[in-house]
Amino acid sequence: MSRLSALPDPFEGLRSARAGPRAAASSTVEWVVHFATAVLDAFAEGFRIIGREPKAAAIWFLFWVAAIASAAILAAIGPRVTPGDTMNGRTLAEFLDHRGPTAIPFVVILLLVWGVHTVAVYRAVLRPSERRWGYVRLGRDEVRMSVMTLALFGLVLVFGGAPAYLLLVVFNPLAEALPAFAREIAGVGALATVAIEVWLGVRLSLIAVETVAERRFHLTAYWPLVEGRFWYLLANYFLWFLLLFALLIPVFLIGGAISQAAVNLAMDDPSPRRVALLISAAVALTALTAAFWMLSLTVICACQAYAFRAIVGQGRSDVVIS
Repeated sequence: MSRLSALPDPFEGLRSARAGPRAAASSTVEWVVHFATAVLDAFAEGFRIIGREPKAAAIWFLFWVAAIASAAILAAIGPRVTPGDTMNGRTLAEFLDHRGPTAIPFVVILLLVWGVHTVAVYRAVLRPSERRWGYVRLGRDEVRMSVMTLALFGLVLVFGGAPAYLLLVVFNPLAEALPAFAREIAGVGALATVAIEVWLGVRLSLIAVETVAERRFHLTAYWPLVEGRFWYLLANYFLWFLLLFALLIPVFLIGGAISQAAVNLAMDDPSPRRVALLISAAVALTALTAAFWMLSLTVICACQAYAFRAIVGQGRSDVVIS
């Protein structure tokens, strides 16, 4: 189990300011260094797990390979997909109906692999001694994760637009009263909507890891768990989004190059080698996509589990890791 870095006191700078400007400046620098160290330690936990448990990482990678290959097969035997085949203008039920009988297995396979991988990473951080089968199980933790995922998905569908609607009610009268500033008011409203949704997302972001840690639905602890740790978690998620962006660029470039090269070679070579070229390209693209999902999901889940351990370790909640 990785050594935990103590989390910085979010109000330390305000208290030190009473001692004078020089003491406040020195304390602020120390707090920034402390804060950055704690954030980087949490963010690096996923990489530490991959280095410490390469067999587990290989198992997670193979799970994603199987899931992506299965999804590709289902897409191949399902209705023909066109460039305009998106969710735009359709309800979820209409989209699934359009995809035909392959839609439900497609969704189930991806959600199953995502849930099993997520719980496995949480388990690697919270209960590292349970390393058998690469921390992969199909038990109660996975069932609770599935229930939690479906519940959150339903809540987002029903209430996801509530912040935007409430802010529309607030800002719309202002825009009507001050039409000359309507554009500025709309911009402020949009920023306020994003800020509220980010705040809610961060405050509730440890629901899944807490459920796995306690092996129960501890509803009363979800909200107060991260009190005073918003910026700590937000900084970690910001680093993860930077990593995601950095990974997506080479994935798209390499994937596009492989696809284009395979198509060009296959068109120039009408022999049976054409099939081998296309299969090789499909295998390479599958491996590339699986590596992307394995790494990105491992990093964010390990980061959440590490942050959860750090918060609980400081006695900030009545949560107990069982």
